[in-house]
Amino acid sequence: MAQPAPPYTVSPELLARDDFRAACEAMDFGTIFRLMRKYDGASQDRVSSPVRGLTQSRVSRVMSGETRITTLDLVERIADALRIPGAYFRLAPRPWEATAPATVAEAAAPGSPTPVIPGQPAGPTSGPVPAAPAGDVEDRSVTIDIDVADDGWATLTYRHEIYNGTDTAFTRLNRELWFETTRGPLDIEALPSPDRNIIIQRVHDTALSARFACQIFPAIQPGESAVVGYRSTGGRFVYDHYWRQSIVRPTGLFTIRLRHQGVTALTRCSATEDRPDGSEITATESLSIARDENGIVIELTRRNLRPNQFVTLRWDTPHAST
Repeated sequence: MAQPAPPYTVSPELLARDDFRAACEAMDFGTIFRLMRKYDGASQDRVSSPVRGLTQSRVSRVMSGETRITTLDLVERIADALRIPGAYFRLAPRPWEATAPATVAEAAAPGSPTPVIPGQPAGPTSGPVPAAPAGDVEDRSVTIDIDVADDGWATLTYRHEIYNGTDTAFTRLNRELWFETTRGPLDIEALPSPDRNIIIQRVHDTALSARFACQIFPAIQPGESAVVGYRSTGGRFVYDHYWRQSIVRPTGLFTIRLRHQGVTALTRCSATEDRPDGSEITATESLSIARDENGIVIELTRRNLRPNQFVTLRWDTPHAST
C-alpha cells in the first residue's frame, strides 16, 4: 500500500529565491502561494493542510486576490507549519529554528562563516580573515508617534537619532512599513531636518506594504550624528490593534507613543520584547496609559536593544472587540 506523502514544507531552493523572500517580507501571500505551486509543485490543499485554521478555499481566494492574510497569529502558524524562517516575515526566530538545519544562504557578516544550503558544496574554508569594522551605525534613539483616528486611519511619525560609529559615510536609511488595511500605496514624506536634506526613495510597493529608503545629504560622516525622520499616512487599524517593530541596529532608547482618538477605555493593553535568541519577555511594566480630551494615550519605552529584537505593543478597545 502506498504511503501518504509527508506534510508539505517549503523547499530549500524556494527559500533561497529572491522573489520568494521579497513576497514574504511584503506579506504578499497571493504571490507566496503561487511561487509554492510553481517551484514546489504544491497544490492548494497541500499548502493549507499542515496549517491549523487555513483551508484550501481560503488559499484559493488569497491567490485570486479576493481576500488577504493579515493576522499575526495566522502568519506565525504558516511560518511554523511550512517551515519558513521567522526573519522572512520580520518575526523573531521560530522555536523550531534552533534545531533545524540551515536552509538558506544568508549574507555573511564580516568574519563569520558562510551559511550553506543543504545539498550544495561548501565554500572555501581558508583565506584571509576580513578586518573587523571600526564600529556600528547606531540608533541613539528611535521615537514612533502613532496617531490613530476614531475610524482607524493612522499617521505614523518616525524620528531616528543616528550615530555613525563606522569608518565610512552613512547615506541611506532603509525602512519598511506594513498595514493590514490601506487605501492604496502608503504616503511617505520626509520630515524637515536642521542640517540634512532627506529624500524618500520608493523601492517596492504592494497593496499593504512599502519598502523605501531615506537618502541623506550630506552623508553622516564617521563620528557624526543626525536626526532623520519621516511620516506615513494611508494605513488603517481595523481588527488587529498592535504595532510590531523590528530592531535592525543597536538602539539606546526606543519609544512608541500612541494616541487612539475617540477611545475612552481599553479592554487590554500589553507589550512584549523578543530577544535575539527567540525568547520573549514581557515589557508591560514599561507602559504608561493616560486619557485626554481626545482619547487614550499609551507610551512604551525600552532601552539598550540589539539587532534582531522585536518590540510589540498591543491594545484592544471595546470598539475593536465588536
